[in-house]
Amino acid sequence: MKSERLDASVPGASTGSSEEDGTVPPRESNPNQSIPGGFASGAAGEASVREVGRYQIVANGKIGEGAMATVYKAYDPSINRSLAIKFLHPNLCVDAEYRSRFLREARAAGMLSHPNIVTVFDVGEIEGRPYIAMELLDGGPLGEGEHKGKALPIPEVLDIGIQLAKALDYAHSKGIVHRDIKPSNIMLLKGGSTVVKVTDFGIARIDTPEAAEQTRFGTVLGTPNYMSPEQAVGQRVDARSDLFSTGVVLYELLTGKRPFDADSIVTTVYRIVKEDPKPLEQLRPDVPPALRRVVDRCLMKQPEKRFQSGRELAEALIKVVREVRAEADRRGRPRSIPLRVKWTILMAAVVAVTMAVTSAFVTNRQQNAMMNEMLAHGASLSKLIATESAVPALAEDWVAIDVFVQEVVRALQLQALAVIDYRGIVRVSSDPKAVGQRYSRVQGTLVSTRDQSVSVQRAQAPDGAAVVDFEVPITFQNKQIGRVQLGLFEAPLEKVARQSWALMILLLVVTVVAVAVATYLMAARYSKPMQLLKDSMDAIGHGQFSYRIAEVRLDDFGILYRAFDQMAEQLEHQQPPPALDTKLATTDGFPDAPKTVT
Repeated sequence: MKSERLDASVPGASTGSSEEDGTVPPRESNPNQSIPGGFASGAAGEASVREVGRYQIVANGKIGEGAMATVYKAYDPSINRSLAIKFLHPNLCVDAEYRSRFLREARAAGMLSHPNIVTVFDVGEIEGRPYIAMELLDGGPLGEGEHKGKALPIPEVLDIGIQLAKALDYAHSKGIVHRDIKPSNIMLLKGGSTVVKVTDFGIARIDTPEAAEQTRFGTVLGTPNYMSPEQAVGQRVDARSDLFSTGVVLYELLTGKRPFDADSIVTTVYRIVKEDPKPLEQLRPDVPPALRRVVDRCLMKQPEKRFQSGRELAEALIKVVREVRAEADRRGRPRSIPLRVKWTILMAAVVAVTMAVTSAFVTNRQQNAMMNEMLAHGASLSKLIATESAVPALAEDWVAIDVFVQEVVRALQLQALAVIDYRGIVRVSSDPKAVGQRYSRVQGTLVSTRDQSVSVQRAQAPDGAAVVDFEVPITFQNKQIGRVQLGLFEAPLEKVARQSWALMILLLVVTVVAVAVATYLMAARYSKPMQLLKDSMDAIGHGQFSYRIAEVRLDDFGILYRAFDQMAEQLEHQQPPPALDTKLATTDGFPDAPKTVT
């Protein structure tokens, strides 16, 4: 295989922009103009190869071309590793200041070492052409291929968002602002995972005093659809500009549409600066409210209203992940009743049953007592009338007895009162129609009484009213000369009984409600320390052994809190010291974040 060697340092790689991202479409270019020099023609059946330093760039190995650079697949024979090399377009190399800034900032990007940032192997310049050599990724740009223009599942969007936020937080902590975050600069690795790597720091800015002095306001760098408002109008940008672009990416991944898309760049910039995007819930109603709030905050026009760091954004997304998982767990398991609700229902049921049984017993005893009182009253009144009617009945002075009977009926509102002679003929009655008729007692239910001389029965009057009927003999010198029949209405007794039941039911309801409210409030008060204890145990479960409750309580919970803090302290002392770079290689300082394997 024939080859041509150039004297140069180690090359570099990056991805280019695409027309769909809103960048200027790349012009038609000759491969011999995309990298310094020209290809050497190989013999028949051999491929042409250009050697740049220790790397080999194979003919027809062009990966892609964008508005700023062209990317080639290369090979490092010394360590048997494939990689990618990006060369800046010649027309962008004319300005020496721009070329030097590109090299300086690209070298700074090469110092980044993060699982979600593409690894830059080397940065150099050959024949006045800057280049970058970086790892060759087995994957493609985010949002392309079969997922192009389609909304991704919410868990995948959250996973990608957390990785992107962590990568940007790391870059920002090193003083590097990407300035061109977009799907084509986020590589999604193959293998069925959602591992992403941020690429193309070619227009990144380093936050140093020297860089600040060299920044020229009014220079617009980036992709219009993904620019922040301050970036779109050429103002100086900082890390919060990248977080705005991240919000645009999240919006697009959730809906399949860009939030500020328009027919022209001018209209796009106007919408970015002046208009709010269409609400997420209108395009995708199943997006959790917490995630909508995160995206909305990323897309705030004023930088001070956005998340102030990638770490803050990552923590917000991790919180959404927890909520989504908790909601999924809640839906996946049988519905459980909170302990405070169980306590409330139990206490209310116990009180209700107790009060119901007690009320029934008390009311029944009260009714029996009132009935006995009524029976005693009726028996006494009947005997009194019989005694007062004995002498007139013996003399058959029925007029005197009638006057007496009528006065008693009016005064006491009796249901019925009649005096019957020894032959069984009604001589005096509150019912004039019954006078002179043979007496026939109303049939009813006999009621036992202590006084055997009084016959009592509960019956129903001809008009349907419930009555208690009393019958007492009229005696003179121990000889019966007639009878007295007395009827009392049961309605007043029933009215009192109904009132008693109503009051008992009211008392039961008030008591049950009071006990239920008091139990719920007390249980809710005790559920807070229990929730705190649960959250603390979750923190220990996630490896946060430095977590302490550190709350003083003078009750049983205080004992539990102190025991927990002692346990956490012992676990913390038992932990081995962390190895170098372990934090960066696993969760990048976010202990609760989903771990990804790269």
